[in-house]
Amino acid sequence: MRERTDTHGRTAPVAAGLGSRLAYRSREWNRSIADRNLGVSGMSLTDKRRRDSQQMAREERAQIDREVAYQALSNRRRRFTVHYLMQQWEPVSLRTLSEQIAAWENGIPRAQITSKQRKRTYTALHQAHLPKLDKMEIIEYDTHEMVAHPTEKLGTLRIYMDVVPEDEIPWSVFYTGIAISFGAGSALGWLGLPPFAAISGDVWAVLTAAIIAVIGAVNIYRNRQNRLGMEGPPPEVAHIESS
Repeated sequence: MRERTDTHGRTAPVAAGLGSRLAYRSREWNRSIADRNLGVSGMSLTDKRRRDSQQMAREERAQIDREVAYQALSNRRRRFTVHYLMQQWEPVSLRTLSEQIAAWENGIPRAQITSKQRKRTYTALHQAHLPKLDKMEIIEYDTHEMVAHPTEKLGTLRIYMDVVPEDEIPWSVFYTGIAISFGAGSALGWLGLPPFAAISGDVWAVLTAAIIAVIGAVNIYRNRQNRLGMEGPPPEVAHIESS
């Protein structure tokens, strides 16, 4: 330990001064670690809170009420508009939008639509549907440039469209029917009734799991095809074309 001599010739240790310097350096080190933990580039606590607040505000603005979403998608032309804008995800002119929607409505390519078909769709979109979507803040419709701009809320409409043609049954009913059928078969086998008794419980379990797995895979594929914004025509148009 070093010593120093005072004016009276007495010696005293300097450990106290050294300890204070070490404590100061330790505090500085801890402060620098805390600053790094708050964010990149030495972001302060105030900056981090401001950033989090801005992020939460953006997320809240991007959310859309369920009832508003149902109103937006309750009309076929608005569904077609949402579908096409999700595909493009860029500003689209009213002329282009009306041509594509008219083609989907009439089940023909865009090059084959007539001026009457396009004008009818054009007028309805301009006067009713695009202003309504703009009021819901799903798009921004420039009435002067005749251009529809997607907004953040448009992405929240990526929901499944459970389109069920008249000659098909809903998936929920289908799964229920499968469960009842295999449950009844297992019960009859447990009671010893032929031919169900010839199938062991392990075989019933394997068959049930395999069939449910296949049906689930088909269900997932069909649901993805029925999602708004996927490639190709809207889900309901695709079902009509395939029938």
